[in-house]
Amino acid sequence: MKLKESQHELKSKEGLPLRVDLRVPAEAEPQGIVVIVHGFKGFKDWGFFPHTARALAADGFASACFDFSLNGVGERPGEFDRLDLFERNTYAHEIEDLQGVIAWLRADAPLSAATRQSKLGLLAHSRGALSAIVVASEDLSIPALVSWNGISSALHYGERQLKKWEEKGRMEFVNSRTHQRMAVGFALVEDARANAQRYDLVRAVRTMRAAHLIVQAENDLAVDPSNAEVLRAGRPESEDCHLVRIEDAGHTFNAVHPFAKSTPPLEEALRVSSMWFSRHLR
Repeated sequence: MKLKESQHELKSKEGLPLRVDLRVPAEAEPQGIVVIVHGFKGFKDWGFFPHTARALAADGFASACFDFSLNGVGERPGEFDRLDLFERNTYAHEIEDLQGVIAWLRADAPLSAATRQSKLGLLAHSRGALSAIVVASEDLSIPALVSWNGISSALHYGERQLKKWEEKGRMEFVNSRTHQRMAVGFALVEDARANAQRYDLVRAVRTMRAAHLIVQAENDLAVDPSNAEVLRAGRPESEDCHLVRIEDAGHTFNAVHPFAKSTPPLEEALRVSSMWFSRHLR
């Protein structure tokens, strides 16, 4: 299917660039909108995200893939050249950014009026699951959510780590791809503690109306597969919360950056996700 692709720059609440890539079927009216949410040390142009966005558009949806405004990517797409922004990122900022993109898609995006009024779903990877789950629990007009290898808690760190983090005011994480030392400020911990109830993802999963598909790679070394079980426990008896396990797959479904080609685990994740959105958005 032929696609139309366009790039847009919105503004975050504090006036920072919020870059969005929009993809739609070229010759048909989209049958819903899917917003793609990247995770920690992620960005909209990483590895499988453009492929995922194009695959969803080819399946008949309008797909919007965006960079969080404080993800560390500045004027050079795909490069972490603003580590100062990365250091002061918090969950609250990411939630605000996601809400801003959704508001733009529903009101001002270059889509037909019918598409802007159509149902909207979220697809989130890794840490991006937190903002997607929180937003879906608070915006009851969102009917569908898919989380890929999503986290189940805001603070999955030991007390010793947290104490050291507080003493230094920052914690450094090494990017295995670029070898950059990327610091996260203690403000993220303060935000998580101050909003503990809001970021309680089991509570959020239990209260949201959105049908939730949890896709979990069995060999995920970045987010332990037990996180999927925790999320599933939020609605253990509900037919609108389903867990799919992908065998022989790691955190990125064995895809790499730069993206060379798709992988069988990624295609399986895409297949079940597209079916979920077809069921709940069309």
